[in-house]
Amino acid sequence: MTGTSDALRLQRGAEHVHRLGARAVAELVAQVARERRDLPATLKLLDDWREGLSAELLHAAGGDSFPRRLILEVPA
Repeated sequence: MTGTSDALRLQRGAEHVHRLGARAVAELVAQVARERRDLPATLKLLDDWREGLSAELLHAAGGDSFPRRLILEVPA
């Protein structure tokens, strides 16, 4: 990513797709894998995440949500 704007776009996009549910997430991952022409690597990455992470572990570490962003007032 090139900057804060890209990071925020990624965060907002991920939050939106997550709200759409598991099928939407799967469709997005499948499309990325097709466009990158690397389904085996994508499936391996999904397997690694499934085996190494749990919802409970992420929650305990605070990794289940994005950090809060400060909004600063800019004087006119």
